[in-house]
Amino acid sequence: MTGSCLHRMVLLLMMTLIATGRTEGQDWKTKWDKVLVDAKKEGKVAVAGPPGTAYRDVMRGFEKKYPEIALEFQSFTPVNFTARFSKERQAGQYLWDVYVTGPTGFDIAAKKSGELDPIRPLFIFPEVLDEKAWFGGFDKAFLDSEKKYIFAFQAQITPQVLINREFVSEKDLNSIKDLLDPKWKGKIAINDPRVDGAGNGRIALWAGQLGEEFVRALLKQDLTLTRDDRQLADWLARGKFPIAIGVNDTDIAELQKLGVGAKVEPLGGKLAEAWRLSTGWGAVRLVNKAPHINAATVYVNWLLSKEGQTAWASTASRPSRRIDVPRVAGMSPEAGVDYFDIDREERVHLRDKAQEISKSVLR
Repeated sequence: MTGSCLHRMVLLLMMTLIATGRTEGQDWKTKWDKVLVDAKKEGKVAVAGPPGTAYRDVMRGFEKKYPEIALEFQSFTPVNFTARFSKERQAGQYLWDVYVTGPTGFDIAAKKSGELDPIRPLFIFPEVLDEKAWFGGFDKAFLDSEKKYIFAFQAQITPQVLINREFVSEKDLNSIKDLLDPKWKGKIAINDPRVDGAGNGRIALWAGQLGEEFVRALLKQDLTLTRDDRQLADWLARGKFPIAIGVNDTDIAELQKLGVGAKVEPLGGKLAEAWRLSTGWGAVRLVNKAPHINAATVYVNWLLSKEGQTAWASTASRPSRRIDVPRVAGMSPEAGVDYFDIDREERVHLRDKAQEISKSVLR
């Protein structure tokens, strides 16, 4: 092959790549422009979202960017939304487009009954579909087994165990697995794992991550149980029980403001078993028979864009799975740590398993 022929082939290849890239760019832009026009004709999008003014404030960014699309945003606890949604469906009412909240039993039930539609086809922005933009990758953000219904855009880490260093030094205890040492018998308190809650969630995570043998051995450490979040925090902060599992960080923060529990800190460093990776309130799904499907598409793409997730992180102070937006100190996951995500559908059974084990050991 002559040099001139080789040169023409390389040039042709480069032109083909450029043309292909331009076509792909035009494809998404053409699709987006049509969706936007149709969304403005629909005129509104109905979103059921999490409780709290901070989450409503996040959405003001959408209203500012797309003033022609009215945002009907209502806040619900999962229990309240499920009850209302059920009554509406029984009455043949289809009022909602998008539902934003944390993972609940509603997801599996609604998916099986056909009350959710796949949300993946709504994603248009290249930055939303960008594999590198999301912690762990794009597909890993889906919580459902099919990877098309429930997209978790929040990733928050919370400590599995808190320890009061005023009473237990780091030299004496610095890892989760060392909790099995007999010397810690009677010195550990836990949010009752026999019922659904923070304690059960911790035990469920370890059951899947460290195994049933570890969980049973831990539960035999003469644990003190409580279902009172404030009591658990108070026990820990005052050193009655210097090690606590399933503590509410808000309760500890309030006590620390009063000068109690200043040396309370997470146990286990950056090891995966020391942290729970959770979705918080940050997962989005598409309700089936959405009355404003184009407006819903615009809303979802905005929410998952860098702009939308920057608003989520800065206004609601909740960490995003997007790695190109501001981190939230103490909450954003660390790169390189293989967290065990208990919120995934295929791991839901671990909560029931944790309850069964806890009931059999803690009599």
